[in-house]
Amino acid sequence: MDSENFSSDNGGDTDYRASVAANNALICGLEPDSLLRLVRTSVGLPPEALERLAVVADKLRAVEGLPQLDSTAD
Repeated sequence: MDSENFSSDNGGDTDYRASVAANNALICGLEPDSLLRLVRTSVGLPPEALERLAVVADKLRAVEGLPQLDSTAD
């Protein structure tokens, strides 16, 4: 769902809409093939493995000099 197709039946929750818009912006900034490969690779992994994957991604961001993302915003 994108923010343009958000239904006002949800009470117009602006926090939710802002969260969807922010997540969409992050996803759109990724290379489509890389994102698809990452998603396919992670399908079926247990929660602990997904957490380790997120930790590795955070470390890669640091190595690349990118700012740390707020992982509590989920």
